[in-house]
Amino acid sequence: DLSLEGVHFERAWLSPEAIGGRALRGAMSDLAAMAAEPVAVLVSLAGSARDHTDGTLAAVGLGVRSAAEECGASVIGGDLTRSTGPLVVDVTVIGRTSNPILRSGAQPGDDLWVTGTLGAAATAVRLHARGLTPDESLRTRFERPEPRLAAARWLAATGFVHALIDLSDGLVGDAGHLAAASGVRLHIEAERVPQDPAAVDLVAAVAGGEDYELLFAADPALRTRVAEFEAACPGLALTRIGRVHPI
Repeated sequence: DLSLEGVHFERAWLSPEAIGGRALRGAMSDLAAMAAEPVAVLVSLAGSARDHTDGTLAAVGLGVRSAAEECGASVIGGDLTRSTGPLVVDVTVIGRTSNPILRSGAQPGDDLWVTGTLGAAATAVRLHARGLTPDESLRTRFERPEPRLAAARWLAATGFVHALIDLSDGLVGDAGHLAAASGVRLHIEAERVPQDPAAVDLVAAVAGGEDYELLFAADPALRTRVAEFEAACPGLALTRIGRVHPI
């Protein structure tokens, strides 16, 4: 995952350490999207001469390392260079799984589910862009997204999950990716979408990105395991938001 100043973040919104940690967690979400276990991390940083001398790049690197350790992985290498342009953070994560869940396996008759709540990160971005300061809950959801690594592995172990993707581009966009890869049509019931209480509106929940929750298609038999999931992943809800249909 490549994070570019002015595109993926603004320095006014995040500390250097938070910039690194957020980049790492976003990359880790790609492992969650295949139900993989993190192993190692490579990070490359590019910044100005001032970024090298004032501790900015060191702080970004510390943020990457700290977040990697939280996810159970180690930074094993990377690169450092000078840039005449914006700050650049390039994170590569390495994982392993014997049972990868792809986005291409959704079947007609499957239920469509999401983890957690949606829209908080997009709301934080909207407020930042207007020069306003998001409240603490919104800032946390944007600054410290939680890659759903353990949740994805638990779901994969049930054998009921047929297709999986993480929500980095927003529910509507990523649902489209899953539908296209699986060759199916998805019906999402908007009233079931779990909007974060702090999200500004339903549009932020369905169209905003950066939530890094999981969207997946599963056999209806998974409905009997919801209580087990929520016991295994305390504080994280599962919400059934629709169905998979043939084209």
